[in-house]
Amino acid sequence: MGQPKALLELDGLSFVEQGVAAVRAGGCARVIVVDGAHRLDGLALAGVELVHNDRWQLGPLSSVQVGLRRALELEPGLAGLLVHHVERPRVRGQTIAGLLAASEREPGTLWQPSVGGRSGHPMLWPGELFDALLGLDPARDSARTLVRGAAAGLRRKLAVDDRGVLDNIDTPADLARLISEPA
Repeated sequence: MGQPKALLELDGLSFVEQGVAAVRAGGCARVIVVDGAHRLDGLALAGVELVHNDRWQLGPLSSVQVGLRRALELEPGLAGLLVHHVERPRVRGQTIAGLLAASEREPGTLWQPSVGGRSGHPMLWPGELFDALLGLDPARDSARTLVRGAAAGLRRKLAVDDRGVLDNIDTPADLARLISEPA
């Protein structure tokens, strides 16, 4: 991408700022940002805890595990963890609020948004899956290993009207498409 994805901009805000704003607007009280290959130490994100993943080269699961461990240090009885990836900057706060509300209605459920039958992100992981998530080996597994395996019976999809949950900005062409499409 020519620069860290977290620092790419959309509508005057970096992707990481977009994500933080969305999770806060959705009702998440505590926000932890995990960085890896590209340190975000110089970024001013008020009220956000920044943690570094020394094992970032093992992939996204290793970052999820770092964030989850820190969240559990801060709140040992944590009931759920919303995992929001930086390459989805258009996710709306109301989508996150919907996931949180669904989790309140059906605790112990792994919630995932969907648009037109297509699964998206962010995902809300219940505390019941924390040990299994931390037990995965990021050198060979991904969170999908759990979603399609042991957690398959706990997964529910929440239909939303938010195409941002389907974004996955990995290339300059993806970014150009994102910028040219209406939100």
